[in-house]
Amino acid sequence: MANRKIRCNTLAPLLTLALAASYSVAQRQEAPLKMFGYFQNSFQTWQAFTYQPAQNSFSLQQLNLFFQKDLNRNWTAFINFEALNNFSSSHRWGALNLEEAWVKYGPSMQFNLKLGLQTPIFNNLNAIKNRTPLLPYIIRPLVYETSFGEFIPLEEFVPARAYVQAYGLLPAGEIKLEYAAYLGNSPNINEERERGQTGIDTTTTFLVGGRWGVRYREFKLGFSATSENTNNFMQLADSVGRQPAELQELPMKRLGGDLSYNFAKFSFESEFIKAKVETGMPEVELALEFYYATLGYNFTNALFGYGSYWVMEAHSVVLTPGRGIKRNEEIPVSTLGIAYDLNEQIRLKSQWSRVRDKEKINFISQNRVESRHEKFNLWAIAVSIVF
Repeated sequence: MANRKIRCNTLAPLLTLALAASYSVAQRQEAPLKMFGYFQNSFQTWQAFTYQPAQNSFSLQQLNLFFQKDLNRNWTAFINFEALNNFSSSHRWGALNLEEAWVKYGPSMQFNLKLGLQTPIFNNLNAIKNRTPLLPYIIRPLVYETSFGEFIPLEEFVPARAYVQAYGLLPAGEIKLEYAAYLGNSPNINEERERGQTGIDTTTTFLVGGRWGVRYREFKLGFSATSENTNNFMQLADSVGRQPAELQELPMKRLGGDLSYNFAKFSFESEFIKAKVETGMPEVELALEFYYATLGYNFTNALFGYGSYWVMEAHSVVLTPGRGIKRNEEIPVSTLGIAYDLNEQIRLKSQWSRVRDKEKINFISQNRVESRHEKFNLWAIAVSIVF
C-alpha cells in the first residue's frame, strides 16, 4: 500500500509536467495574435469662409488599431477599429467605428474569399483609404477623407461596407487580370431603437458590386460598379406630392474607373466616380460626380512630392407643388504636398490646398437664382506613425 502511494505521488507531478509540456508545444505551434496599427496627428489652419471662421487646430485625425490571427495556412481573421477627429465619448467628439471584422480564405493569389464586415474594392483607393502612413496626403481626395464624414455624404459616393467578397489576380503572361465581386447591405440601416434592432438592413435588397482590372508592368487600369436600392427619399413624399411607395427602394447606381502608372521617378494616378439615384420622376433627382488626378515625383527614396486636382459635383432637384429647388454645387480643389519618410515607421507630411466652392440654387416658383462662390486656403502638417 505504501509502494502504491509512493508511485502515485511520483506519477502525479510527472503527469502534470507532461501536460504542461504538451500545452506549451501546442501554444508554440499556434500562430500568435498580432496587434498593430497606425495613427496620424495633424495641425491644420483654415482661412475663413461663409460657413466657418478662420481656425487653427491640432487633431488626432485618424487612428486604426488592428488585430490579426492566422488560424492556419489558408485562413486569417482580422479586426480593424478606427477612431476619428480626437475621439472622445464624454465630449462627443469625432467617432469610433468598427471598420472591419472578417475571416479570409486565401489559398492562392488567384482566389480569396472574405466573410464578415469589410471594406469593398471600388476603384483603386477605397480599400486602402485608411492606410494613412502609406498615402502621401494629409487631406485625402475628398470622398475618401473619412474625417470629413460629418459634412460630406461619403457613403453616397463610394460603398463603405460589404459582408461577402471574392477577389483575386489572374496571371496571363506579363498581363495580370484583377477581379472582385461583393455583396452587402442596402443603405437602409435602422438607426432608431423605436423601430427595433439598430444596425440591420430594414429591407430585402442588397448592395451588389465589383471591379474588373488589368495590370501590365507599371500600368494599372480598372472599372468598378455597384447597384443598391435606397429609401432615403421617402421622407420627401408629402413635399413632392407623391405616395411613399413611389419613393421606396429607388435604384442607386455607381460607376467608377481608375488609372495609375509609374515611370522612372514619376507616378500618376486618377479616378472618376459617377453616382445616380434613378427616381424615374422629375420631382426628385440626385446625381453625384467626383474626379481626381495626382502626379507625383520621388526626389529620393525617402522624399516624395505631388500635385493633385480634385472636383466634386452634386446636382439635386426637389420639386414641391407650387415651388421647388434645383441645386448645383461644384467643389474644385488644387493641392500640393510632400511626404518624407524619417524611418520605416514615421512619415512626415505637409500639404497646401486651394478650395473653391461654387453653388447655384434655382428657386423655381420665385423665378430667382442665387449663386455663391467661396475661395479659401488650407495648410496642414502631419505625422503618421506605424506601431
